[in-house]
Amino acid sequence: MKSLQGRLIVAFAAVSLVSIGAVAVLAGAAARAEFDRYFFAAPAPGGPPAPQDVPPRPVPPAAMPHMRGPAGEVMMRRMGVAEFRFLGALRRATWAAALTGVLAAVLLGVLVARRVTAPLRALSEAAGRVGRGDLSPRVPVPDDEDLGGLARAFNTMTADLSRLEESRRHLAADIAHELGTPLAVLQANLEGMLDGVVETTPERLAALHTQVRLLSRLVDDLRDLSLAQAGRLVLDRQPADLAAMVQDVLAALLPYAGERRVALRTEVAAGLPQARLDRDRMLQVIHNLLDNAIRHTPAGGEVTVGLAPAADGLRLWVRDDGPGIPPEEVERVFDRFYRLDASRTRASGGTGLGLAIVRALVEAHGGRVWVESRPKAGSTFVVSLPR
Repeated sequence: MKSLQGRLIVAFAAVSLVSIGAVAVLAGAAARAEFDRYFFAAPAPGGPPAPQDVPPRPVPPAAMPHMRGPAGEVMMRRMGVAEFRFLGALRRATWAAALTGVLAAVLLGVLVARRVTAPLRALSEAAGRVGRGDLSPRVPVPDDEDLGGLARAFNTMTADLSRLEESRRHLAADIAHELGTPLAVLQANLEGMLDGVVETTPERLAALHTQVRLLSRLVDDLRDLSLAQAGRLVLDRQPADLAAMVQDVLAALLPYAGERRVALRTEVAAGLPQARLDRDRMLQVIHNLLDNAIRHTPAGGEVTVGLAPAADGLRLWVRDDGPGIPPEEVERVFDRFYRLDASRTRASGGTGLGLAIVRALVEAHGGRVWVESRPKAGSTFVVSLPR
């Protein structure tokens, strides 16, 4: 029998039969022992004659086939109608109890099996729909601890799959959009130059070169992000001075911050130990965090970079004076192609991959990154790295 419901019913019936069989065997043994004492016990002083003095009452041997041996023959010769009636009633009661117990066990088994297998059937049907590409099914969560845990795990899995599928569709659309706009600009200008409609000047060529650089940067970012998320990004870990790396990135971004009239400040603790890092990748992390902070800080604001030891390693943070992040958007800032202000262009708002790359590279180093922010109170991006 392959169905769980059928196996549960058979199990209940088998348990019932075994239980009643044990009761029948024990009851029969006890009855026979009592009959032995009744027929072969010595008479009490002054009491009635012993059973062996009672005149025999012949009984057909076929009526008691289980009586064998000398003791059985004596009992058969000396048992009367009342004794045979008692034994017959005992046998009938035992079989009636067995039949009643089996029927009750089957009925109880059907009820329990249906209750147990109903969530499993619903789960099986929902899993079949998921296998056919429908990620919408959710199953009811029963009160049972085991089945309830299984149902919750299934619902969590389908919800995660739905989010991943939605993210995949958005990613494809975002990539097409991000690549399409620079390519359209390049195509229109080049076709105009070839047709003689657009004059070929150094300024126009420089603008086209900028679009090519944006495309190249986008492709490189997508490659790094995909490798990091797949766990295939090779890291060249060497002992590195993270404080010196922070100063290098600050020096490189100082002209950009000056153009935007944003002040840069550091809070680096002294005597920090070195950490085994991929220098180029960690420079990319610091650069992306600082570039993001400068772009979101208004003119006259300040960006602070901090570095200090922590119980689990080193703690790096970048704090800005920007508008902050709404609470409902905090979990999305590390998503691919996410921009808090959708109106930002690629030139002013980046590719939308900077923070996603930060998270992927930090996790590849065994660390973690998060953001602490409140609307109109700035944001602080924190990176925790192991020693």
